[in-house]
Amino acid sequence: MKKLLFIALIFLSGCTGFSQQPNKTDNKTIILVYFFHGTHRCTGCLNAEKVTLAALNTHYKNELDKGIIKFQSLNLEEDQNKALAEKYEAAWNKLLFIKIGNPEQKVDLTEQAFAYGTDQESMNKIVKTTVDKMLK
Repeated sequence: MKKLLFIALIFLSGCTGFSQQPNKTDNKTIILVYFFHGTHRCTGCLNAEKVTLAALNTHYKNELDKGIIKFQSLNLEEDQNKALAEKYEAAWNKLLFIKIGNPEQKVDLTEQAFAYGTDQESMNKIVKTTVDKMLK
């Protein structure tokens, strides 16, 4: 029985050495876009989120669909979001673009999102410039 177990362990550990090398999509760049907000949202907050998401969908629909870029709208007042809000020092409305890596790269576009909440063209340019730099 011990011999059989030993052979099984050798077989299982040996098989991993012959597995396929990961393809490029297994090591894909991940950009997280977090829009932190409170429960009660003003028009400016809603517009800032709307133009950001529209800009991402305009320029990076494929990347969103593939999970290369992930957008999350997070209510700061919900318990499940408090640790993440604390990590990124989001005390109130905050729009962050975060490139996962070592080191992590963060770009805060809160001011721009609120300034251009009704100017989709300008927000498209800002988001495209930010994400393009992160994807390099």
